[in-house]
Amino acid sequence: MQINSPSENRIIVELSAPDMRELDITYEAMDYASIETRRVIWTVLDAAGKQLGRELDLSRRMLIEASPLADGGCALTFTLLDSTIRLNRSTLIKQAGNLICDFQSLDGLFAAAEQCDVDSHTHSSLYENNGRYRLIISSPFDLNLIEHRMCEFAKCRKCENLETDFTREHWTVITENNALESLSRHKNQI
Repeated sequence: MQINSPSENRIIVELSAPDMRELDITYEAMDYASIETRRVIWTVLDAAGKQLGRELDLSRRMLIEASPLADGGCALTFTLLDSTIRLNRSTLIKQAGNLICDFQSLDGLFAAAEQCDVDSHTHSSLYENNGRYRLIISSPFDLNLIEHRMCEFAKCRKCENLETDFTREHWTVITENNALESLSRHKNQI
């Protein structure tokens, strides 16, 4: 479990696939109306509070965004809301999933990597199959900006874990972690 707090009112928790198994939940089963989902959220927030060294008021309203990660894990972004925002209760919003970008050439792939400035919470992996390249990107943040930058160089689409699982099983992995960063560094060395 990786915990980060980029601001006083925002906490980002990345759960790996083993973390999800240990918590006995899947991304697909997450629903704030479910007591099991709330149990997981309270457990995660308790761990975050301990690691960050601060007490988190679980009765405070918050926006919870869940995004599946390419490795089968999940990123949870907690935004603590102030009293001026009208929201009857805490709300869980599930993000679209992963972004798959299919490239016909290495040149397009390198050009896309140069254009796409990603943060440390964005995960990317690269696969090859018969001279075609597939980049799988997941992020706890909105994928629309990344998709907008990539679509000039690749055919892009948002998808759920089923298609990413198929890619992992049938395509050859080139870079499993931080592929975009690796591609940017490699291009600058050429």
